[in-house]
Amino acid sequence: MFNAIIASLGYAGGVLTDKIIVGRDKTPIKIFMPVLFIALCVITGLLTFRWGGIDYDLAKTDKFLFLFILMIVVSISWNGFYYRGIQKEDLHEFELIMLLSPLVTIILATIFLPDERNYNIIIPSIIASLALIFTNLKKNHLVISKTAKGSIFGMILMSFELILIKVLLDAYSPASLYFIRTLVIAIIFLFAYRPKFSISFKTTGLIILSAVFGVIQMVLKFYGFKNIGVIETTMILLLGPAIVYVMSGFWLKEKIKTKDIVAVSVIASSVLYVTIVG
Repeated sequence: MFNAIIASLGYAGGVLTDKIIVGRDKTPIKIFMPVLFIALCVITGLLTFRWGGIDYDLAKTDKFLFLFILMIVVSISWNGFYYRGIQKEDLHEFELIMLLSPLVTIILATIFLPDERNYNIIIPSIIASLALIFTNLKKNHLVISKTAKGSIFGMILMSFELILIKVLLDAYSPASLYFIRTLVIAIIFLFAYRPKFSISFKTTGLIILSAVFGVIQMVLKFYGFKNIGVIETTMILLLGPAIVYVMSGFWLKEKIKTKDIVAVSVIASSVLYVTIVG
């Protein structure tokens, strides 16, 4: 559980930093994403010297090779939608969409991972998600912009990737899986975007900081999946978006509505219930 809590803080720090880089400072995504994944790969590579490990006999089977390739395809897709959402939407609105991810993840885990089924966690997650949906209702209609639709699709793909990761962790240690994942994606982004690395020293530093937060979030999330399961880890990770949502008002001076504060309170209460009872 401690790993998941620290991962949620890493998520909050990463999203806030990313919003500054691609949102406020307008760093092109075609430059940002290759540099970010190179930094993620390098930092995670250092961790693999101590915490790396691969069951090669299992990893090279047809099933695990297929799941790994599928993970890469899904990851590239959702990252594109995700960072465009951060760039174009207000951060608190973006995070309200991301807060739907736990519900989608739990539904997928319930379908594909029978051992993960726990109604003490599923029921609070539904309550939290319904509270989130309510905050997006306006005149009895769900308000969804074109960019928001992309963010929602990206969120669904992101949730699906977590199921793939849970299975792949049978063959890889969390550090090794994240290292290989970021290495392959970094190479693909370099060839796809062929970026000109014309960014300032300040932006480079912020991207490295974002990568540090990203490694903290993702590697510890992977350990959470391995040790306490996808569903419980996912619910605890709701603390990350909730922190981002609140901080967007204080740090980035974005307007926060009363009904959104109520939704965050319901979500925080649900996480607390899951932590104690679930």
